[in-house]
Amino acid sequence: MSLGFLTPLERSHQRTRRLMVGVALALGLLVLTLLDHEIWRTLLLDPDKSLERKDWWQLFRQFGSLLFWALLGLCLILHDAHVAKIKHAGDAIAKSGAMHRGLMVVLAAGLSGGAAELLKGISQRARPGDMGLYRFGWTDGDVGGFGLASSHAGTAFGGAIMLGWFFPALRWPLLLIALMCAMTRVIVGAHYATDVYVAIVLSYAVCWSLWRFASGFPGGANHPRTIR
Repeated sequence: MSLGFLTPLERSHQRTRRLMVGVALALGLLVLTLLDHEIWRTLLLDPDKSLERKDWWQLFRQFGSLLFWALLGLCLILHDAHVAKIKHAGDAIAKSGAMHRGLMVVLAAGLSGGAAELLKGISQRARPGDMGLYRFGWTDGDVGGFGLASSHAGTAFGGAIMLGWFFPALRWPLLLIALMCAMTRVIVGAHYATDVYVAIVLSYAVCWSLWRFASGFPGGANHPRTIR
């Protein structure tokens, strides 16, 4: 690579890698789709939804709430603003970048959940119901609610992925908690495994796009004056 530009060979390798990733993701979705009913039946551990009254269950589920990520983002903004005030007094760029990480986390969670909701309206695939069989609003009429993709999982993974990029040491714990959030939706029969899978893919795509768009802003990873 020279001066930040890719050579033709590097661009070719990049396209090949992206194609391979796309094929792998498509194959993963195909396999999960074929196994969706069996996975749903196996993981349906609480059809009566009695776990919803448990504190630990609610704790993991709230990880998929935008309010949770908004509060966490606010705390991160206050922290970074305090650091900028103490360590970089008089540096206008450092101060203007103090909101970057907190806003990025909130936007990642919100846009990922929003993307999942948008896909629900497009796919119109119903939630599993009593039998765990696929039904679609555009063929079966009123199906009572759509599930592809899970907005709880989308919000949880969007926030977890972005926060993990800012704090690499927390990446795996955050992803594990996001997965537990997604599982709270699966074990009560509210979603298929593919609902969660698609939500994760959407969340990564949203975070990747957001990172590329905003990394050059004050406080962003590619901004020359970013100081942590």
